[in-house]
Amino acid sequence: MSDSAPHGTCRANMCDLEPLAARWAARREGRPMPPLDPATRQSLIRLYTEAAARGAALNPEAAQLAQAEADKLRAGQG
Repeated sequence: MSDSAPHGTCRANMCDLEPLAARWAARREGRPMPPLDPATRQSLIRLYTEAAARGAALNPEAAQLAQAEADKLRAGQG
């Protein structure tokens, strides 16, 4: 497995999990989603992109879903 960053992005790190966890907690508890400021959006894009790249061989369907989420965020949706 290569350690190069997928699609030329910076590698995801543990700090990138924080906005994802906050969004899932809000959803689970029925609260409004936290806003997506530019830094949060970039964290989520890094996380989804790396998950897609690393998970492609293990679970192609999940990897495609992760890449679709990253693409939506890049397009300003989400």
